[in-house]
Amino acid sequence: ERLFWAIVASEGLTAIGADVSNAFAEAPSPKAPLYLYIDDNFRDWWVNHLGNSPLPKECNAIRVHNAIQGHPKSPRLWEKHIDQILRDIGMTPTTHEPCLYSGIINDQRVLFLRQVDDFAVASSDSNASKHLIEAINSNMRIDVKNLGLIDRFNGMDIHQTRHYVKITCEKYLY
Repeated sequence: ERLFWAIVASEGLTAIGADVSNAFAEAPSPKAPLYLYIDDNFRDWWVNHLGNSPLPKECNAIRVHNAIQGHPKSPRLWEKHIDQILRDIGMTPTTHEPCLYSGIINDQRVLFLRQVDDFAVASSDSNASKHLIEAINSNMRIDVKNLGLIDRFNGMDIHQTRHYVKITCEKYLY
């Protein structure tokens, strides 16, 4: 992460953020099955929020077919999934920082930092950064949220200008 911000500052790049809602569900299904216990709250949600028919009372568990938060394999499945999407788009992970990628988008060098489901994209051309987010978005079932110019990332306060990048943790500390 420090390397990303050092390059952004030294090259005068602009960093924008993006977020993937429910990232683990975007990943392929785990091979090991996962079952959820069905309680009354789940039954109410199933009917009232999803509009489904009531589940039979003798049904005490339901199989989950997607990776979800809490499944032990979900983080690794998501990591492999987003890594493959980025490689397919033309991004290359750096040797010593596997979450930091570099590539050429619209004839512009673009840096990409991923922290689970939070992304930072930096380039001298904001259109190249936006194009990369759109390319990732085209591989997702749920839209990737473009957060615009980063002012907070991974617990850090970020202040970007054309001349410098200032990183503090004031909001975290207070």
